[in-house]
Amino acid sequence: MVTVTAGKPPPHPLTDWDRQCGFAESDDVIGARRVEDEAALAQLGCQPVWLDFLDRQYRDGKPPPQSGVARAIEAILRDRAPKMIASPLGLSHPDHLVTAAACLDVVRGKRAVTWIIYEDAIYRAINGATEEALARLKHQRFALRPLEVSAAARKGAAIDCYSSQLKGLGELVRDAYRPERYWSVIREA
Repeated sequence: MVTVTAGKPPPHPLTDWDRQCGFAESDDVIGARRVEDEAALAQLGCQPVWLDFLDRQYRDGKPPPQSGVARAIEAILRDRAPKMIASPLGLSHPDHLVTAAACLDVVRGKRAVTWIIYEDAIYRAINGATEEALARLKHQRFALRPLEVSAAARKGAAIDCYSSQLKGLGELVRDAYRPERYWSVIREA
């Protein structure tokens, strides 16, 4: 499981999001989040792969560069040769949009790889966000086929491991526990 924006920023003032998540000025926020990530992924039988891109809150609100994310993902694919890639649909959050676009760039030339996209939890609650992203993919000549995926009981246990981020989400946390929708993506000729 790859987390694109898992890089450790240089010393900086505590961000509003990190404060909402219960961190103090001197805390190792990324270290704590990585511990949570390891625990969550262990619930799912996965290993973390953390890329060194900074979350936009540590980059003056700017997401990481799409081309750099695509190169990093391409390198992981060369090293691991997966048969399937699952990536976010890319809803609202700039880091998610860049990650989704970078995955799209990478997967365009990989016909032997099964590509699946999923709704970004929490951001899918924004009215029309999923439909807009699906329309964008169709406009780019990708065919989408809905997939039936049953929610696993382990998902809730994995989400519970992200205790700091759950604090920051407030009422939006309920959406994280809902099942996502998934689609297989095929490049049209």
